Amino acid sequence: NMKVHYKLTYFYIRGRGEPIRMLFHLAGVQFEDKRLQLEDWPKLKNSTPFGSLPMLEFDNQQLGQSQAITRYLATRFGLSGRTPMEEAQVDALADCIVDFLNAIDEFHLVAVGLVSGSKGELYERVFTPAKDKLLMIMKKQLKKNGSGWLVGNSITSVDLHLGCCVEQMMDESGKDGGEILKGFEEIREHQRKVFSHPRIVPYIENRPYSPF
Repeated sequence: NMKVHYKLTYFYIRGRGEPIRMLFHLAGVQFEDKRLQLEDWPKLKNSTPFGSLPMLEFDNQQLGQSQAITRYLATRFGLSGRTPMEEAQVDALADCIVDFLNAIDEFHLVAVGLVSGSKGELYERVFTPAKDKLLMIMKKQLKKNGSGWLVGNSITSVDLHLGCCVEQMMDESGKDGGEILKGFEEIREHQRKVFSHPRIVPYIENRPYSPF
């Protein structure tokens, strides 16, 4: 059985690539972590399936779209839920995170300096309501599930997804967890649990610095 060579291409940032990188580390599966500078992107763009990153390559195949990549790998690595219903719950919660990221896009672009605008105004108008909506959903799910993980009784890809999302919230808003997660202590506890996983800790300690 030949070992699969996985190559993940994404920008030098964490963003939508980080939960996928963490998934490899959690599974203990080696992969090539290709981190592109923005100026190298235009010449690669047309060779990607959808003109976007992240992109996963293996067995002479290319897979685009972060959710599809996550789903594929999580299923292969046994981190996608243990029953069809758990898998569906993982997908549904991941969709909520994507909805959040799409909802805050205007804030995100200003926060990371790609577009000019009033960060403070967008924080109040765009970011805060979307954040509170997402965190309320996740808080309810953690309470209902009761294991400390979002789905089932062990860690799945959506736990990584939420952990990275919370980290991004803090980075982009420039506010600490106390302020961002006020009233959502369960989420703070959950993120600590994810980021203190023995397979995730070495990755977090050694990953290249990126601002967001």
